[in-house]
Amino acid sequence: MKIHCIPGRNYDSNIYVILGEVPTIIDTGTGLHHVEVTREIKRIVDPASIKRIIITHEHYDHCGGVKKIKQLTNGADIITHELAADKIEHGESAFARLLGGEMPKIPVDRRVRDGDKLLVGDEECIVIHTPGHTPGSMCLYFPRDKSLVSGDTVFAYGGFGRYDFPGGSLHQLKKSISRLSELDVVNLYPGHDVFIEREGGKHLLMSLRNIKMLL
Repeated sequence: MKIHCIPGRNYDSNIYVILGEVPTIIDTGTGLHHVEVTREIKRIVDPASIKRIIITHEHYDHCGGVKKIKQLTNGADIITHELAADKIEHGESAFARLLGGEMPKIPVDRRVRDGDKLLVGDEECIVIHTPGHTPGSMCLYFPRDKSLVSGDTVFAYGGFGRYDFPGGSLHQLKKSISRLSELDVVNLYPGHDVFIEREGGKHLLMSLRNIKMLL
């Protein structure tokens, strides 16, 4: 899998660009650094070739830039979990207003559920619903490459997403991380900070151990 990471700036999420038969962007940041993000995307791929924009969950730092990035494409499909879609379509976010930004109001083309499969790049991935950080959080697992795009469910070095925002749940997050820990993961691509290649499974287990300590 040919995956490129555009590291998040300030509050932005990481943005992942995956090349192949179905060029795809995963998460879009806040949109507050659109000029820089556009420059990086163009360095990696012709934006007009992007077919899909996948949003891992409904927080502004992951979906605020979706409308601007879609405008770079020839009508890429926007895909997110069914429980995240309404918030993205309605465009309501106190966090966005706090930062001086604007939550997008944009139609979601496909609402996915746990177990759905998507062709991303050259590889089929499996949608895994991982509530706890938000109700609509999801991860994408690529079984061939043993890669996990984890949004804000888990991070490197034993980190995991906040559960104290509206809609969050420590118990649900623990269940989600426990489920992820059963996967054969080599590469871990989280929504913020560094990604891990070759030892992603160890970092997942650290996250599970750390969250268990809170219960």
